[in-house]
Amino acid sequence: MQKKIVALLVSALVGVAGTAGAQTFVSADVTANTTWGGGANPSPIILQNPIFVKNGATLTILPGTIVRGQPRTAAVLAGSTVGTPGALIVTQTGRIVANGSPASPVIFTTAATDNDNDGNADDADVNGFKDKYDAGDSFLDDTPTTAPLAPLNKAGKSNVSLWGGVVVLGSAPTNNAAKGGVGYGKVTIEGLTIPGFPAADATYGGIEPHDNSGLLRYVSIRHAGDEIGDGNELNGLSLGGVGDGTTLENIEIYCNFDDGFEWFGGTVNGKNLAVFFVGDDMFDLDEGYTGINQFLFGVMPFFNENAGTAYGSASGDKAGEFDGDNYRPDNLALNDNVNTRIDVTNSVVDPTPWPLSNPAMYNMTLIGSTPDAGQAFVPASAASTNRGIQFRNGFAGAVHNSIVVNTGAETGIEVGSGTGAPGFGVVDNANAGLLSLVCSTLDDGAALAADETTVVNNGNALNLALGGTAAGANATTGAFTGLTVEDQTFNPTGNAAGKLDSSLKAAPINPRSTGSIGTLGCVSPRGPGLDPGATYRGAFLRTAPKLWTTGWTAMNVGGLLAN
Repeated sequence: MQKKIVALLVSALVGVAGTAGAQTFVSADVTANTTWGGGANPSPIILQNPIFVKNGATLTILPGTIVRGQPRTAAVLAGSTVGTPGALIVTQTGRIVANGSPASPVIFTTAATDNDNDGNADDADVNGFKDKYDAGDSFLDDTPTTAPLAPLNKAGKSNVSLWGGVVVLGSAPTNNAAKGGVGYGKVTIEGLTIPGFPAADATYGGIEPHDNSGLLRYVSIRHAGDEIGDGNELNGLSLGGVGDGTTLENIEIYCNFDDGFEWFGGTVNGKNLAVFFVGDDMFDLDEGYTGINQFLFGVMPFFNENAGTAYGSASGDKAGEFDGDNYRPDNLALNDNVNTRIDVTNSVVDPTPWPLSNPAMYNMTLIGSTPDAGQAFVPASAASTNRGIQFRNGFAGAVHNSIVVNTGAETGIEVGSGTGAPGFGVVDNANAGLLSLVCSTLDDGAALAADETTVVNNGNALNLALGGTAAGANATTGAFTGLTVEDQTFNPTGNAAGKLDSSLKAAPINPRSTGSIGTLGCVSPRGPGLDPGATYRGAFLRTAPKLWTTGWTAMNVGGLLAN
Protein backbone atom coordinates (compact mmCIF):
# COMPACT_ATOMS: atom_id res chain seq x y z
CA MET A 1 0.00 0.00 0.00
CA GLN A 2 2.77 2.44 0.95
CA LYS A 3 4.54 1.77 -2.38
CA LYS A 4 1.37 2.59 -4.32
CA ILE A 5 0.83 5.82 -2.34
CA VAL A 6 4.36 6.93 -3.21
CA ALA A 7 3.72 6.08 -6.84
CA LEU A 8 0.56 8.20 -6.85
CA LEU A 9 2.41 11.14 -5.33
CA VAL A 10 5.22 10.90 -7.89
CA SER A 11 2.75 10.63 -10.75
CA ALA A 12 1.76 14.22 -10.06
CA LEU A 13 5.11 15.26 -11.50
CA VAL A 14 4.10 14.28 -15.06
CA GLY A 15 5.36 16.76 -17.66
CA VAL A 16 7.57 18.81 -15.33
CA ALA A 17 11.04 18.45 -13.96
CA GLY A 18 11.08 16.38 -10.81
CA THR A 19 13.17 16.90 -7.72
CA ALA A 20 16.35 15.02 -6.94
CA GLY A 21 15.63 11.43 -6.04
CA ALA A 22 12.07 11.51 -7.40
CA GLN A 23 10.73 10.16 -10.66
CA THR A 24 8.67 11.86 -13.31
CA PHE A 25 6.12 9.42 -14.70
CA VAL A 26 4.88 10.28 -18.20
CA SER A 27 1.77 8.54 -19.52
CA ALA A 28 0.19 11.21 -21.76
CA ASP A 29 1.37 12.55 -25.12
CA VAL A 30 3.38 15.76 -25.23
CA THR A 31 1.09 18.35 -26.83
CA ALA A 32 2.63 21.58 -25.50
CA ASN A 33 6.20 22.79 -25.08
CA THR A 34 7.69 20.65 -22.31
CA THR A 35 11.06 20.39 -20.58
CA TRP A 36 12.40 17.23 -18.95
CA GLY A 37 15.31 17.30 -16.51
CA GLY A 38 17.15 20.17 -14.95
CA GLY A 39 19.21 20.75 -11.84
CA ALA A 40 22.39 19.12 -10.59
CA ASN A 41 20.63 15.77 -10.20
CA PRO A 42 17.72 15.65 -12.63
CA SER A 43 14.94 13.23 -11.77
CA PRO A 44 14.61 10.28 -14.16
CA ILE A 45 11.76 10.35 -16.66
CA ILE A 46 9.68 7.15 -16.78
CA LEU A 47 7.86 6.53 -20.07
CA GLN A 48 4.84 4.46 -19.08
CA ASN A 49 3.83 3.68 -22.67
CA PRO A 50 4.57 4.98 -26.18
CA ILE A 51 4.63 8.78 -25.87
CA PHE A 52 3.98 10.95 -28.96
CA VAL A 53 5.32 14.51 -29.28
CA LYS A 54 2.82 16.33 -31.51
CA ASN A 55 0.55 19.32 -32.14
CA GLY A 56 3.43 21.74 -32.70
CA ALA A 57 5.03 20.94 -29.33
CA THR A 58 8.78 20.96 -28.69
CA LEU A 59 10.14 18.49 -26.14
CA THR A 60 13.37 19.74 -24.57
CA ILE A 61 15.51 17.22 -22.68
CA LEU A 62 18.25 18.89 -20.67
CA PRO A 63 21.82 17.58 -20.34
CA GLY A 64 22.32 14.78 -17.83
CA THR A 65 18.71 13.63 -17.97
CA ILE A 66 17.98 9.89 -17.91
CA VAL A 67 14.83 8.82 -19.76
CA ARG A 68 13.66 5.29 -18.93
CA GLY A 69 11.11 3.32 -20.92
CA GLN A 70 8.93 0.76 -19.21
CA PRO A 71 9.46 -2.78 -20.50
CA ARG A 72 6.65 -4.69 -22.16
CA THR A 73 4.57 -6.20 -19.38
CA ALA A 74 2.13 -8.39 -21.32
CA ALA A 75 1.73 -10.33 -24.53
CA VAL A 76 1.08 -8.29 -27.66
CA LEU A 77 -2.56 -8.76 -28.65
CA ALA A 78 -4.13 -7.78 -31.96
CA GLY A 79 -6.02 -4.51 -31.64
CA SER A 80 -4.72 -3.82 -28.13
CA THR A 81 -1.97 -1.66 -26.69
CA VAL A 82 -2.20 -3.13 -23.19
CA GLY A 83 1.23 -3.85 -21.80
CA THR A 84 3.07 -1.98 -24.57
CA PRO A 85 6.56 -0.76 -23.68
CA GLY A 86 7.58 2.82 -23.15
CA ALA A 87 8.85 4.58 -26.27
CA LEU A 88 9.30 8.11 -27.58
CA ILE A 89 7.85 9.08 -30.97
CA VAL A 90 8.46 12.58 -32.31
CA THR A 91 5.74 13.06 -34.93
CA GLN A 92 5.72 15.24 -38.03
CA THR A 93 4.04 17.96 -35.99
CA GLY A 94 6.46 17.80 -33.06
CA ARG A 95 10.13 18.57 -32.36
CA ILE A 96 12.76 17.30 -29.95
CA VAL A 97 15.77 19.16 -28.55
CA ALA A 98 18.01 16.76 -26.61
CA ASN A 99 21.29 18.66 -26.33
CA GLY A 100 23.63 16.75 -24.05
CA SER A 101 27.36 17.14 -23.62
CA PRO A 102 30.35 14.78 -23.30
CA ALA A 103 30.18 15.12 -19.51
CA SER A 104 26.37 15.13 -19.31
CA PRO A 105 24.80 13.08 -22.11
CA VAL A 106 21.09 12.47 -22.46
CA ILE A 107 20.63 8.76 -21.79
CA PHE A 108 17.65 6.66 -22.87
CA THR A 109 17.54 3.30 -21.13
CA THR A 110 15.18 0.80 -19.55
CA ALA A 111 12.99 1.12 -16.47
CA ALA A 112 13.10 -2.67 -15.97
CA THR A 113 13.43 -3.64 -12.31
CA ASP A 114 15.83 -5.80 -10.33
CA ASN A 115 14.27 -5.87 -6.89
CA ASP A 116 16.06 -9.05 -5.83
CA ASN A 117 19.42 -7.58 -6.93
CA ASP A 118 20.47 -10.67 -8.87
CA GLY A 119 21.59 -8.77 -11.98
CA ASN A 120 18.62 -9.96 -14.07
CA ALA A 121 15.43 -8.14 -14.99
CA ASP A 122 12.47 -9.18 -12.85
CA ASP A 123 9.94 -11.26 -14.76
CA ALA A 124 6.26 -10.57 -14.28
CA ASP A 125 5.26 -14.15 -14.94
CA VAL A 126 6.37 -17.45 -16.40
CA ASN A 127 6.06 -16.02 -19.92
CA GLY A 128 9.03 -13.80 -19.29
CA PHE A 129 7.40 -10.40 -19.54
CA LYS A 130 9.06 -7.86 -17.34
CA ASP A 131 7.82 -6.19 -14.19
CA LYS A 132 6.60 -2.64 -14.50
CA TYR A 133 8.60 -0.09 -12.55
CA ASP A 134 6.85 1.57 -9.59
CA ALA A 135 8.28 4.27 -7.36
CA GLY A 136 10.60 2.68 -4.85
CA ASP A 137 11.65 -0.24 -7.05
CA SER A 138 15.28 -0.95 -7.89
CA PHE A 139 16.33 -0.32 -11.50
CA LEU A 140 18.14 -3.06 -13.37
CA ASP A 141 20.28 -0.39 -15.06
CA ASP A 142 20.71 1.51 -11.83
CA THR A 143 23.79 3.64 -12.59
CA PRO A 144 23.88 4.21 -16.37
CA THR A 145 26.14 7.28 -16.15
CA THR A 146 29.00 5.54 -14.33
CA ALA A 147 28.42 1.76 -14.64
CA PRO A 148 26.25 0.99 -17.70
CA LEU A 149 24.35 -2.28 -17.89
CA ALA A 150 26.40 -5.00 -19.62
CA PRO A 151 25.30 -6.52 -22.97
CA LEU A 152 24.63 -9.84 -21.19
CA ASN A 153 22.97 -10.22 -17.80
CA LYS A 154 24.27 -12.47 -15.04
CA ALA A 155 22.17 -15.35 -16.36
CA GLY A 156 23.90 -15.08 -19.75
CA LYS A 157 20.86 -13.60 -21.54
CA SER A 158 21.05 -10.52 -23.75
CA ASN A 159 20.02 -7.20 -22.26
CA VAL A 160 17.95 -6.14 -25.27
CA SER A 161 14.22 -5.46 -25.83
CA LEU A 162 13.89 -3.94 -22.37
CA TRP A 163 11.79 -1.01 -23.70
CA GLY A 164 10.69 0.39 -27.08
CA GLY A 165 13.06 2.95 -28.61
CA VAL A 166 13.15 6.41 -30.18
CA VAL A 167 11.36 7.35 -33.41
CA VAL A 168 11.65 10.69 -35.24
CA LEU A 169 9.22 11.40 -38.10
CA GLY A 170 9.56 14.21 -40.60
CA SER A 171 8.19 15.57 -43.87
CA ALA A 172 11.19 15.15 -46.17
CA PRO A 173 10.85 13.15 -49.43
CA THR A 174 10.93 9.36 -49.63
CA ASN A 175 10.41 6.96 -52.55
CA ASN A 176 7.55 5.02 -51.02
CA ALA A 177 4.62 3.99 -53.16
CA ALA A 178 2.81 6.91 -51.64
CA LYS A 179 -0.56 8.31 -52.48
CA GLY A 180 -0.35 11.34 -54.75
CA GLY A 181 3.08 10.76 -56.23
CA VAL A 182 6.69 10.43 -55.22
CA GLY A 183 7.47 12.22 -52.00
CA TYR A 184 3.98 13.58 -51.54
CA GLY A 185 2.19 10.77 -49.81
CA LYS A 186 2.63 9.61 -46.24
CA VAL A 187 3.07 6.08 -44.92
CA THR A 188 3.19 4.60 -41.44
CA ILE A 189 6.61 3.99 -39.93
CA GLU A 190 7.88 0.47 -39.39
CA GLY A 191 7.24 -0.70 -35.85
CA LEU A 192 4.02 1.31 -35.42
CA THR A 193 1.89 -0.25 -38.15
CA ILE A 194 -0.58 -1.64 -35.65
CA PRO A 195 -4.11 -0.93 -34.43
CA GLY A 196 -4.37 1.46 -31.55
CA PHE A 197 -2.04 4.15 -32.88
CA PRO A 198 -3.64 6.91 -34.93
CA ALA A 199 -2.19 6.91 -38.43
CA ALA A 200 -1.69 10.67 -38.27
CA ASP A 201 0.72 10.25 -35.37
CA ALA A 202 2.86 7.54 -36.95
CA THR A 203 3.27 8.76 -40.56
CA TYR A 204 6.24 10.27 -42.32
CA GLY A 205 7.25 11.65 -45.74
CA GLY A 206 6.46 14.76 -47.73
CA ILE A 207 8.01 17.43 -49.96
CA GLU A 208 10.12 19.40 -47.46
CA PRO A 209 13.81 18.37 -47.76
CA HIS A 210 14.83 21.01 -45.21
CA ASP A 211 12.27 19.95 -42.63
CA ASN A 212 13.45 20.44 -39.03
CA SER A 213 12.55 17.81 -36.42
CA GLY A 214 14.91 19.27 -33.83
CA LEU A 215 18.30 18.28 -32.43
CA LEU A 216 19.89 15.17 -30.93
CA ARG A 217 23.44 15.70 -29.66
CA TYR A 218 25.37 13.55 -27.17
CA VAL A 219 22.52 11.08 -26.82
CA SER A 220 22.87 7.41 -25.85
CA ILE A 221 19.99 4.97 -26.56
CA ARG A 222 20.40 1.64 -24.75
CA HIS A 223 18.71 -1.79 -24.42
CA ALA A 224 15.74 -0.98 -26.65
CA GLY A 225 13.99 -2.81 -29.49
CA ASP A 226 10.90 -4.27 -27.84
CA GLU A 227 7.68 -4.86 -29.75
CA ILE A 228 4.86 -2.33 -29.81
CA GLY A 229 2.76 -4.74 -31.88
CA ASP A 230 3.15 -8.32 -33.05
CA GLY A 231 6.31 -8.49 -35.16
CA ASN A 232 6.82 -4.73 -34.87
CA GLU A 233 10.00 -4.38 -32.88
CA LEU A 234 11.59 -0.94 -32.94
CA ASN A 235 15.06 0.13 -34.00
CA GLY A 236 17.28 2.04 -31.61
CA LEU A 237 16.69 5.23 -33.59
CA SER A 238 14.18 5.17 -36.47
CA LEU A 239 14.34 8.20 -38.80
CA GLY A 240 11.32 8.44 -41.09
CA GLY A 241 11.49 11.20 -43.73
CA VAL A 242 13.64 13.39 -41.48
CA GLY A 243 14.86 16.60 -43.14
CA ASP A 244 18.30 18.20 -43.18
CA GLY A 245 17.16 21.00 -40.89
CA THR A 246 17.50 18.39 -38.13
CA THR A 247 20.79 17.96 -36.23
CA LEU A 248 22.15 14.49 -35.40
CA GLU A 249 25.57 14.47 -33.76
CA ASN A 250 27.27 12.15 -31.27
CA ILE A 251 24.61 9.49 -30.90
CA GLU A 252 25.13 5.97 -29.55
CA ILE A 253 22.88 2.93 -30.02
CA TYR A 254 23.86 0.21 -27.54
CA CYS A 255 22.42 -3.31 -27.24
CA ASN A 256 19.27 -2.95 -29.38
CA PHE A 257 17.27 -5.99 -30.51
CA ASP A 258 16.78 -4.84 -34.12
CA ASP A 259 18.70 -2.26 -36.18
CA GLY A 260 20.80 0.51 -34.69
CA PHE A 261 20.06 3.44 -37.00
CA GLU A 262 17.53 3.11 -39.82
CA TRP A 263 16.83 5.91 -42.27
CA PHE A 264 13.51 5.65 -44.11
CA GLY A 265 14.14 8.19 -46.86
CA GLY A 266 14.73 11.78 -45.85
CA THR A 267 17.70 14.12 -46.16
CA VAL A 268 19.06 14.45 -42.60
CA ASN A 269 22.84 14.55 -42.13
CA GLY A 270 24.76 12.98 -39.26
CA LYS A 271 28.16 13.03 -37.58
CA ASN A 272 29.77 10.80 -34.93
CA LEU A 273 27.23 7.96 -34.96
CA ALA A 274 28.06 4.78 -33.01
CA VAL A 275 26.35 1.38 -32.83
CA PHE A 276 27.30 -1.51 -30.56
CA PHE A 277 25.93 -5.03 -30.18
CA VAL A 278 22.63 -4.77 -32.06
CA GLY A 279 20.66 -7.79 -33.20
CA ASP A 280 20.23 -6.83 -36.86
CA ASP A 281 21.91 -4.21 -39.06
CA MET A 282 24.04 -1.50 -37.52
CA PHE A 283 23.27 1.10 -40.21
CA ASP A 284 20.23 0.54 -42.45
CA LEU A 285 19.22 3.06 -45.09
CA ASP A 286 16.53 2.85 -47.72
CA GLU A 287 13.48 4.53 -49.32
CA GLY A 288 15.48 7.20 -51.12
CA TYR A 289 17.69 8.45 -48.30
CA THR A 290 20.06 11.21 -49.50
CA GLY A 291 21.85 12.54 -46.41
CA ILE A 292 25.58 12.95 -45.73
CA ASN A 293 27.24 11.27 -42.75
CA GLN A 294 30.78 11.29 -41.37
CA PHE A 295 32.49 9.30 -38.61
CA LEU A 296 30.37 6.15 -38.19
CA PHE A 297 31.59 3.42 -35.87
CA GLY A 298 30.04 0.06 -35.11
CA VAL A 299 30.82 -3.30 -33.50
CA MET A 300 28.62 -6.34 -34.05
CA PRO A 301 27.93 -8.76 -31.16
CA PHE A 302 30.70 -11.35 -30.87
CA PHE A 303 29.31 -13.35 -27.98
CA ASN A 304 26.54 -15.88 -27.38
CA GLU A 305 23.73 -16.27 -24.95
CA ASN A 306 24.14 -19.23 -22.60
CA ALA A 307 21.04 -20.94 -23.94
CA GLY A 308 21.77 -20.60 -27.64
CA THR A 309 23.13 -18.36 -30.33
CA ALA A 310 20.40 -15.76 -30.64
CA TYR A 311 21.18 -12.24 -29.58
CA GLY A 312 18.65 -10.17 -31.49
CA SER A 313 16.38 -10.24 -34.51
CA ALA A 314 19.21 -11.58 -36.69
CA SER A 315 22.10 -11.88 -34.23
CA GLY A 316 24.13 -9.23 -36.01
CA ASP A 317 23.24 -9.44 -39.68
CA LYS A 318 25.05 -6.65 -41.53
CA ALA A 319 27.26 -3.75 -40.68
CA GLY A 320 25.35 -1.77 -43.29
CA GLU A 321 22.27 -2.50 -45.41
CA PHE A 322 22.21 0.16 -48.10
CA ASP A 323 19.09 0.03 -50.26
CA GLY A 324 18.30 2.25 -53.19
CA ASP A 325 14.63 1.72 -52.59
CA ASN A 326 12.52 -0.57 -50.49
CA TYR A 327 10.51 -2.46 -53.08
CA ARG A 328 10.87 -4.46 -56.28
CA PRO A 329 9.76 -2.17 -59.13
CA ASP A 330 9.02 -5.05 -61.48
CA ASN A 331 5.47 -3.96 -62.12
CA LEU A 332 5.62 -0.24 -61.48
CA ALA A 333 6.61 2.67 -63.61
CA LEU A 334 6.29 6.45 -63.67
CA ASN A 335 3.69 8.05 -65.90
CA ASP A 336 5.20 11.51 -66.37
CA ASN A 337 1.97 12.89 -67.83
CA VAL A 338 -0.05 12.49 -64.66
CA ASN A 339 2.77 12.16 -62.12
CA THR A 340 1.46 8.93 -60.71
CA ARG A 341 2.65 5.35 -60.67
CA ILE A 342 0.83 2.89 -62.86
CA ASP A 343 1.02 -0.83 -63.53
CA VAL A 344 3.20 -1.77 -66.47
CA THR A 345 0.73 -4.51 -67.30
CA ASN A 346 -1.42 -1.69 -68.72
CA SER A 347 1.19 -1.41 -71.47
CA VAL A 348 2.55 1.88 -70.12
CA VAL A 349 6.23 1.19 -69.60
CA ASP A 350 8.55 3.94 -68.46
CA PRO A 351 11.84 2.70 -66.96
CA THR A 352 12.44 5.97 -65.14
CA PRO A 353 13.29 4.89 -61.61
CA TRP A 354 11.88 6.27 -58.45
CA PRO A 355 14.29 8.50 -56.50
CA LEU A 356 16.98 6.19 -55.19
CA SER A 357 18.99 6.43 -52.03
CA ASN A 358 22.03 8.50 -52.85
CA PRO A 359 23.88 9.29 -49.61
CA ALA A 360 27.53 10.09 -48.97
CA MET A 361 29.08 8.04 -46.14
CA TYR A 362 32.57 9.10 -45.03
CA ASN A 363 35.00 7.69 -42.48
CA MET A 364 33.33 4.52 -41.25
CA THR A 365 34.90 1.82 -39.07
CA LEU A 366 32.60 -1.20 -39.04
CA ILE A 367 33.71 -4.31 -37.18
CA GLY A 368 31.90 -7.58 -37.87
CA SER A 369 31.22 -10.41 -35.47
CA THR A 370 33.48 -13.06 -36.90
CA PRO A 371 36.93 -13.38 -35.33
CA ASP A 372 39.99 -14.36 -37.24
CA ALA A 373 41.62 -17.76 -36.90
CA GLY A 374 43.26 -18.31 -33.55
CA GLN A 375 40.65 -16.40 -31.52
CA ALA A 376 39.14 -18.43 -28.70
CA PHE A 377 35.57 -17.17 -28.85
CA VAL A 378 32.90 -17.85 -31.46
CA PRO A 379 30.62 -15.60 -33.56
CA ALA A 380 27.33 -14.46 -32.12
CA SER A 381 25.45 -16.84 -34.37
CA ALA A 382 26.62 -19.58 -36.68
CA ALA A 383 23.62 -18.77 -38.89
CA SER A 384 24.39 -15.06 -39.11
CA THR A 385 25.45 -13.81 -42.50
CA ASN A 386 27.91 -11.41 -40.90
CA ARG A 387 28.19 -9.29 -44.01
CA GLY A 388 30.00 -6.05 -44.14
CA ILE A 389 27.96 -3.62 -46.23
CA GLN A 390 25.36 -4.83 -48.70
CA PHE A 391 24.46 -2.65 -51.69
CA ARG A 392 21.12 -3.62 -53.20
CA ASN A 393 17.89 -2.46 -54.85
CA GLY A 394 19.47 0.08 -57.14
CA PHE A 395 21.63 1.73 -54.49
CA ALA A 396 23.67 4.74 -55.58
CA GLY A 397 25.90 7.02 -53.57
CA ALA A 398 29.39 7.35 -52.12
CA VAL A 399 31.18 5.23 -49.51
CA HIS A 400 34.63 6.71 -48.92
CA ASN A 401 37.54 6.51 -46.46
CA SER A 402 36.18 3.50 -44.59
CA ILE A 403 37.21 0.25 -42.91
CA VAL A 404 34.94 -2.84 -42.99
CA VAL A 405 36.51 -5.86 -41.32
CA ASN A 406 35.89 -9.07 -39.35
CA THR A 407 33.16 -10.27 -41.71
CA GLY A 408 34.35 -13.88 -41.81
CA ALA A 409 33.42 -15.80 -44.94
CA GLU A 410 31.55 -12.79 -46.27
CA THR A 411 33.25 -10.03 -48.21
CA GLY A 412 33.45 -6.50 -46.93
CA ILE A 413 31.07 -5.28 -49.65
CA GLU A 414 28.34 -7.36 -51.22
CA VAL A 415 26.18 -6.30 -54.16
CA GLY A 416 22.60 -7.51 -53.89
CA SER A 417 21.01 -9.75 -56.47
CA GLY A 418 20.33 -7.19 -59.19
CA THR A 419 17.08 -5.62 -58.08
CA GLY A 420 16.32 -2.14 -59.28
CA ALA A 421 14.61 -0.52 -62.23
CA PRO A 422 15.95 -1.57 -65.64
CA GLY A 423 19.27 0.12 -66.25
CA PHE A 424 19.45 1.37 -62.68
CA GLY A 425 20.67 -1.67 -60.75
CA VAL A 426 23.69 -1.46 -58.47
CA VAL A 427 26.06 -2.64 -61.19
CA ASP A 428 24.53 -0.18 -63.65
CA ASN A 429 24.96 2.65 -61.16
CA ALA A 430 28.60 1.73 -60.56
CA ASN A 431 29.37 1.62 -64.28
CA ALA A 432 27.58 4.94 -64.77
CA GLY A 433 29.59 6.61 -62.02
CA LEU A 434 26.57 6.95 -59.73
CA LEU A 435 28.05 4.65 -57.09
CA SER A 436 31.58 4.98 -55.79
CA LEU A 437 33.60 3.09 -53.21
CA VAL A 438 36.91 4.87 -52.72
CA CYS A 439 39.91 4.56 -50.42
CA SER A 440 38.54 1.85 -48.15
CA THR A 441 39.90 -1.28 -46.50
CA LEU A 442 37.72 -4.37 -46.79
CA ASP A 443 37.74 -7.82 -45.28
CA ASP A 444 39.27 -10.47 -47.51
CA GLY A 445 36.62 -13.10 -46.90
CA ALA A 446 35.96 -16.24 -48.93
CA ALA A 447 33.58 -16.53 -51.84
CA LEU A 448 29.84 -16.34 -51.26
CA ALA A 449 27.12 -18.67 -52.43
CA ALA A 450 26.48 -18.88 -56.16
CA ASP A 451 23.13 -17.12 -55.92
CA GLU A 452 24.65 -13.95 -54.46
CA THR A 453 26.30 -11.08 -56.22
CA THR A 454 29.58 -10.15 -54.68
CA VAL A 455 32.23 -7.55 -54.84
CA VAL A 456 35.56 -9.26 -55.33
CA ASN A 457 38.35 -7.21 -53.83
CA ASN A 458 41.12 -6.95 -56.43
CA GLY A 459 42.87 -3.76 -55.41
CA ASN A 460 42.39 -0.65 -57.47
CA ALA A 461 39.59 -1.97 -59.63
CA LEU A 462 36.83 -4.34 -58.64
CA ASN A 463 34.95 -6.89 -60.63
CA LEU A 464 31.29 -6.91 -59.79
CA ALA A 465 30.80 -10.63 -60.06
CA LEU A 466 27.20 -11.67 -60.71
CA GLY A 467 26.59 -14.87 -58.83
CA GLY A 468 26.10 -17.90 -60.97
CA THR A 469 27.33 -16.27 -64.18
CA ALA A 470 30.47 -16.97 -66.11
CA ALA A 471 33.54 -14.97 -65.26
CA GLY A 472 33.45 -13.40 -68.71
CA ALA A 473 30.07 -11.89 -67.90
CA ASN A 474 31.40 -9.83 -65.01
CA ALA A 475 30.97 -6.11 -65.22
CA THR A 476 34.13 -4.16 -64.58
CA THR A 477 34.12 -0.64 -63.25
CA GLY A 478 36.71 1.91 -62.27
CA ALA A 479 34.33 3.52 -59.79
CA PHE A 480 35.88 1.47 -57.01
CA THR A 481 39.40 2.69 -56.40
CA GLY A 482 42.08 2.85 -53.75
CA LEU A 483 40.96 -0.34 -52.04
CA THR A 484 43.06 -2.64 -49.90
CA VAL A 485 42.51 -5.96 -48.22
CA GLU A 486 42.36 -6.23 -44.45
CA ASP A 487 45.57 -5.60 -42.57
CA GLN A 488 44.09 -4.91 -39.16
CA THR A 489 41.42 -6.98 -37.41
CA PHE A 490 40.43 -5.02 -34.30
CA ASN A 491 39.64 -8.34 -32.69
CA PRO A 492 38.20 -7.99 -29.21
CA THR A 493 39.29 -10.30 -26.44
CA GLY A 494 36.90 -12.93 -25.10
CA ASN A 495 36.89 -16.33 -23.47
CA ALA A 496 36.39 -19.76 -25.01
CA ALA A 497 32.66 -19.75 -24.44
CA GLY A 498 32.22 -16.53 -26.33
CA LYS A 499 31.02 -14.67 -23.26
CA LEU A 500 31.83 -11.19 -22.16
CA ASP A 501 33.93 -11.16 -19.04
CA SER A 502 36.66 -9.20 -17.30
CA SER A 503 39.13 -10.11 -20.04
CA LEU A 504 37.48 -7.62 -22.40
CA LYS A 505 37.76 -4.77 -19.93
CA ALA A 506 41.41 -5.67 -19.44
CA ALA A 507 41.97 -5.20 -23.18
CA PRO A 508 39.25 -2.86 -24.49
CA ILE A 509 38.68 -2.44 -28.21
CA ASN A 510 40.92 0.22 -29.72
CA PRO A 511 39.47 1.20 -33.11
CA ARG A 512 42.36 3.48 -34.13
CA SER A 513 43.85 2.35 -37.40
CA THR A 514 47.45 1.28 -37.76
CA GLY A 515 49.88 0.71 -40.57
CA SER A 516 49.03 1.67 -44.10
CA ILE A 517 45.30 2.04 -43.53
CA GLY A 518 45.84 4.83 -41.07
CA THR A 519 47.67 7.14 -43.41
CA LEU A 520 46.33 10.29 -45.02
CA GLY A 521 45.74 10.76 -48.72
CA CYS A 522 42.10 9.70 -49.15
CA VAL A 523 39.08 11.70 -50.33
CA SER A 524 38.44 15.09 -48.70
CA PRO A 525 34.90 14.89 -47.28
CA ARG A 526 32.52 17.53 -48.60
CA GLY A 527 29.24 18.52 -47.02
CA PRO A 528 27.68 20.72 -44.34
CA GLY A 529 29.47 20.43 -41.01
CA LEU A 530 31.94 17.77 -42.19
CA ASP A 531 35.66 17.70 -41.46
CA PRO A 532 37.35 18.11 -44.86
CA GLY A 533 40.70 17.23 -43.33
CA ALA A 534 39.65 13.66 -42.47
CA THR A 535 41.48 12.21 -45.46
CA TYR A 536 42.16 8.92 -43.70
CA ARG A 537 40.40 5.57 -43.51
CA GLY A 538 38.06 4.90 -40.64
CA ALA A 539 36.19 6.80 -37.96
CA PHE A 540 39.25 7.80 -35.95
CA LEU A 541 42.56 9.43 -36.69
CA ARG A 542 45.33 6.95 -35.85
CA THR A 543 47.12 9.55 -33.69
CA ALA A 544 43.99 10.87 -31.94
CA PRO A 545 44.80 11.28 -28.22
CA LYS A 546 41.15 10.67 -27.36
CA LEU A 547 38.28 9.00 -29.24
CA TRP A 548 35.12 11.00 -29.91
CA THR A 549 33.25 8.22 -28.06
CA THR A 550 35.10 8.93 -24.80
CA GLY A 551 33.16 9.86 -21.69
CA TRP A 552 29.56 9.67 -22.92
CA THR A 553 29.05 6.26 -24.58
CA ALA A 554 28.10 3.14 -22.63
CA MET A 555 30.91 1.27 -24.40
CA ASN A 556 33.56 3.66 -23.19
CA VAL A 557 32.24 4.31 -19.68
CA GLY A 558 31.66 0.56 -19.23
CA GLY A 559 35.29 -0.20 -20.01
CA LEU A 560 34.69 -2.08 -23.30
CA LEU A 561 36.14 0.62 -25.55
CA ALA A 562 39.41 2.48 -25.31
CA ASN A 563 39.66 6.22 -24.67
